[in-house]
Amino acid sequence: MQATPQDWCDRCARRIVEIDPELQGYGALRLARDVYEFERTRAMRPEEAADFVAAEMRREDLPRFERRTRSR
Repeated sequence: MQATPQDWCDRCARRIVEIDPELQGYGALRLARDVYEFERTRAMRPEEAADFVAAEMRREDLPRFERRTRSR
């Protein structure tokens, strides 16, 4: 059974808080929703998506995230 968007975001937010305890409540959920909006990270398990974004943000040469069209 596939998680609903809300379940996905809730799980991602919990992982975000584990990674950065300073992000709590609404802040973590808002970030999780942003991560969900990207096709690439939405295709991942929520915990993997949070870990991926955290790893990318730690990189010194920050990559460009691109939003793909919704029609894909």
